[in-house]
Amino acid sequence: MRLRAIILSTILSLPLFSVAQETREPATRGTVYGGYSLLHTNNDLGSSIGSNIGGSGFNLGGNNLNGWEGQGTFNFTRHFGVTADFSGNSQQLAGVSFLGFSAGTRQHMYNMLFGPTVTTYFGHSSVFGHALFGAAHSNLSAGVTVPIIGGLSTPLSSANAFAMAFGGGVDIGLGRHFAIRAAQIDFIRTNFNSVDALASGLSSGIGNNQNSFRYSGGVVWRF
Repeated sequence: MRLRAIILSTILSLPLFSVAQETREPATRGTVYGGYSLLHTNNDLGSSIGSNIGGSGFNLGGNNLNGWEGQGTFNFTRHFGVTADFSGNSQQLAGVSFLGFSAGTRQHMYNMLFGPTVTTYFGHSSVFGHALFGAAHSNLSAGVTVPIIGGLSTPLSSANAFAMAFGGGVDIGLGRHFAIRAAQIDFIRTNFNSVDALASGLSSGIGNNQNSFRYSGGVVWRF
């Protein structure tokens, strides 16, 4: 009688054991990520002549572009997959504002990158590295903002170029399907020619290569 009770208890507990095992293992088929992005370009124009004249609202330069990043990864195996990465960043290069009216120029940078990703798991957390290749788009626009009416802008120049990014990051697991991307750091190299780079505000140098660093962090969904 006691043996039957033990066997019956074991059989009944198998589904609970299976659920516990599933809960401990993170989903590894793929990930979808979205978050904040900070792009630091090699444009030293802001550091050399940037200023903020007290009280006037006038500022010029700066080489940190704030923005967003979205990323999707499909894993062929637990540790190897392919990633599509899209990001957009911008900064105000020069501007003036007074009593709600403002005018200035703004630089935009977009990256569309694809490539392999390698991931290692530590419980629910993971560390990954990737090599991404694709295209970059940079443009410079001028605009004005008027109270009540809103903002109006017009493009001044734009350019497209080959781009590649090498980097990786750390995801801190919150459970089987969710994680926080504590940090992702990428070295990004673009190949705008010197004329396009100067015209779009991406670089103040005369070279045909631009080196930038991108930091991002946000939320990861695993499936």
